[in-house]
Amino acid sequence: MIQILAIGRKLQTFRALRHRDYRWFWIGSNAQALGRGMQFLILGWLVLELTDSAARMGFMIFLYGTPTLGFVLFGGTFADRFDRRGLLMLTQALVAILVLGIAVLETAGLVVLWHTYAAAFVLGTLQAINTPARLAIVRDLVDRDDLMNAVLLNSAVMNSGRIIGPAVAGGVIELAGIAAASYLAAGCFVIGTATLLLVRHVPPAAREAGSNILTELWGGLRYCWSNPVTFTVIGIGFAFGFFAMPYSQLLPAFGKLALDTGAGGAGLLMTGAGIGSLSGTFIMASMGNSPHKNWLLLGCIFLFGIALFCLAWSQWFWLSWAILFLVGMGSIVPMGTTVLQLSVPAEFQGRVMSVWYVSAALMFIGSYPMTLVAEYISWTAAFAGGAAIYLAIASALGLWRPTLRRLRV
Repeated sequence: MIQILAIGRKLQTFRALRHRDYRWFWIGSNAQALGRGMQFLILGWLVLELTDSAARMGFMIFLYGTPTLGFVLFGGTFADRFDRRGLLMLTQALVAILVLGIAVLETAGLVVLWHTYAAAFVLGTLQAINTPARLAIVRDLVDRDDLMNAVLLNSAVMNSGRIIGPAVAGGVIELAGIAAASYLAAGCFVIGTATLLLVRHVPPAAREAGSNILTELWGGLRYCWSNPVTFTVIGIGFAFGFFAMPYSQLLPAFGKLALDTGAGGAGLLMTGAGIGSLSGTFIMASMGNSPHKNWLLLGCIFLFGIALFCLAWSQWFWLSWAILFLVGMGSIVPMGTTVLQLSVPAEFQGRVMSVWYVSAALMFIGSYPMTLVAEYISWTAAFAGGAAIYLAIASALGLWRPTLRRLRV
């Protein structure tokens, strides 16, 4: 009986994979996520080898985040206006070519600093187009009852890439160099593109007759503002991205300056948050089509905020690691995405997902003020202050307003 129950839970966790098209999409997403996890370490390490400057590496990350924030709204409009599968194939193929170009230049010994800056900017632009389409297409590939499971499995893939990708890239760089790691990352993007050829049944984009991109973009923004559910969830997401999520960018500095640990210890802290996020995603995926998605989202909100507030006061490494595990489990991205995709009409999916993805881009902007608070006041003030502001905004939108409390999707 115990074995039967265990098998049942396992099947429930992966139930969305029974859909053939989603199954191929998910397999390709694993390869794409691995390549994306590798590309950040590859470009960062390349900048360090060229300049031995952490500041210039930080500038490269800023160049990646700027177009993501600037173009992501247009990416959502493209996802609603054009074929989503074709959009994914085009952007992933261009990423593969770009990473392959870096590999060839490194092999020939011709890489200079501006190559990494240009690559980061173009990668950020392509990601701004790719991500809304990747989020929106999930709804096209599964039944409504399996959508929550499909979204959570997709989130698990992204978290796995974030954990495994840097480790793989680091090992390959140590053994064979940056060029070999770049060839491997490019291969991952090629696999992710090729598997999309096996995804056959994607509904055509729903377009309004005579509309243009700017009109559709304005229509999407107006929908997000006027619809109570999207306004509530996206508002919480913006607070999450700007005030709370920047902690993830600052963990290396927090480990070194606040906990007095080395690079290996800082890496373990980042891994702890990643493992927590992956664990939380699989726990929610095992729940199937839960009727209490609103309370699951609220639970994530307060778990993340309270855990981040506690992290601000920790002075011991392994206590910080354990708290970061809980911080990772409280990520609102999987449940927020699920609630939006179940609440938003198909013709607005890409545009709403692009506005939702702005919250992820905001962490690049929010990292700078959080760093200033940490440097001139304290790490306690930086993390606790960010957590407190996030919890206050989330409480006002999620609890004081009745929309999320009464939501049933």
